[in-house]
Amino acid sequence: MNPSLKRRGTMQENETKRVKKVCDYGEKCYRMNPVHFREFSHPHLESILDNHTSGGDYPIPDKYNLQKKLITEQLDVIIEKGFYAPRNNVQNNPKQIENKQETYRDRREGKNVEPEASSASHQKVPDKPENTKIMSLNNEAKIKTPIDRGGVVKEKSSYSDYRPIIPPTRRVEDYLNVVRPKGRMAAKHEASAPFYIFYTTITAAKETHSQPFSITFQEILDRSLGELKCSLQINFMVELGWLLAQYYFAGYSEKKLTILYGEDSQDLRTISQKKPHVDAHLVPMATPFGKHHTKMMILCYEDGSLRVVVSTANLYIDDWENRTQGLWFSPKCPELPSEAMPHDGESPTMFKKSLLRYLNHYHMPHLTYYVERVKRSDFSHINVFLVASAPGSHFDMDWGMTRVGSLLRQHCCIPPEEQLQWPLVAQASSLGSYGKDPKLWLTGDFLHNFTKIKNQSQMLSSPPTLKLIYPSLENVKQSHDDLLGGGCLPYAAEAHSKQPWLNSFLYQWRAASTNRNRAMPHIKSYTRVSKDGRKAAYYLLTSGNVSKAAWGSMNKGNGALRIMSYEAGVLFLPKFVTNEDYFSLEQNARNRLIVPYDLPPVKYTDGMSPWVSDYLM
Repeated sequence: MNPSLKRRGTMQENETKRVKKVCDYGEKCYRMNPVHFREFSHPHLESILDNHTSGGDYPIPDKYNLQKKLITEQLDVIIEKGFYAPRNNVQNNPKQIENKQETYRDRREGKNVEPEASSASHQKVPDKPENTKIMSLNNEAKIKTPIDRGGVVKEKSSYSDYRPIIPPTRRVEDYLNVVRPKGRMAAKHEASAPFYIFYTTITAAKETHSQPFSITFQEILDRSLGELKCSLQINFMVELGWLLAQYYFAGYSEKKLTILYGEDSQDLRTISQKKPHVDAHLVPMATPFGKHHTKMMILCYEDGSLRVVVSTANLYIDDWENRTQGLWFSPKCPELPSEAMPHDGESPTMFKKSLLRYLNHYHMPHLTYYVERVKRSDFSHINVFLVASAPGSHFDMDWGMTRVGSLLRQHCCIPPEEQLQWPLVAQASSLGSYGKDPKLWLTGDFLHNFTKIKNQSQMLSSPPTLKLIYPSLENVKQSHDDLLGGGCLPYAAEAHSKQPWLNSFLYQWRAASTNRNRAMPHIKSYTRVSKDGRKAAYYLLTSGNVSKAAWGSMNKGNGALRIMSYEAGVLFLPKFVTNEDYFSLEQNARNRLIVPYDLPPVKYTDGMSPWVSDYLM
């Protein structure tokens, strides 16, 4: 006999005899990999096998009803591999073991398996499609998963990468202040077309709780949108306990979650040791002046589709309670046919190409799985442009303010003779350091790029008016959180003291039309509005504040655009969204663009000063 075969046979004979360590997860174990059952004992499963009689289903106790399908599959693995010898007639019945092994192999290969005869108390319920999937945490380093700890895509099996929904055992209403009815987000999302723009629900403003354009984080994870398989969260600040609670109450506490973050946190550094399905990575920055400021989600579903969310909110409680935030929540992007090429499924806005360019700029193997999912998805119906910033010197027009200028130059339809009559309204939660003269950047390169239009003469001319919406001290004092409402507005007194000329450009935060007057803005948005306030030429929703770090500054020597931060936003252009030249801002208009603040904006009065973070010191 071949020595290796003899050795293998001896090992299999001794497998059920040796003492195994009891699995630390106990009755909550959801593993399916045979390696795990070879190494660990599971008393609750072994007890079921001990009481199992020939010709019937496994006698699974009622307390495991929610796990019944999973436990059945776990027991099949144990029987098929011979990892446990039951203390009853099964032990001495090789034929039954052989039958169980065939049944398991048939299930694994997707064949129909007739249910065995059983008593009424253990009658088998016909499988639903979603119940034929099997969960695997696969925490052991040796076990292959769809994404290993290094982010490398591994060979995928048909049964070992599913993680089931885990219903929460606690009431969501006891922990979250605003809870919307479950199961309705798909219809709400569909009704938001063609913009798919939402603003966060304000806890202290009940009027916002039922607005069709208001959203909570729980609604982003609502199961009516599809069953989540895994997700990528790209952000700056992450409050881990709050974020994991959101997934817990959505039933996704065991779904694979990858986090890229910008502000260091001990909790995030060590989370994979406590929760192996959560993978968190700090994004290194080349300069302390740059921030990993992007707020983006990629939500991958079990049916192979995905959605992209581009947001202005950090992942912590304050940003989702009494602060005005905005987000674009994409329609579902279905999986392309297996024979499709990676560049197939592109939109007229080239959104897919732009998203891949952004993700690849990280050079992180942890993103490999998500990059592949994007490549395999159909974005052909996406009607917005991705406008992103990434650190470095850029000689193309793919990033920052030159990306904005290039797109507006091609598609913005303001008649040249009306150019000066359409002001740029730039609304932000922080202001940058612009120098002693506004022309050095603010009314120079920045305003020049954000006010480009089609058929514009290349001759230099006076720029349109710039109106900067940023809260005053008085605005913050009347906020829902009093002075603490200014916690999301990090503009410093020292910076303002060096540019007193800025006051002439400042406008107050007023948002009575959307019931967000007292919810301080962490949102950032940019638009061109007609003189009568009835039309908008474009709308840009983004994480980028009015700063050089976010949008870049031109190197006068070599013409490169120097950017320090990561940012992401979406640009809405009428031609692609509504097939018209302008967006309507009128109250009852069809396909109305809803902006969060009041128009026209209200200028600072004499004596008003902008909010500075020093007021909280």
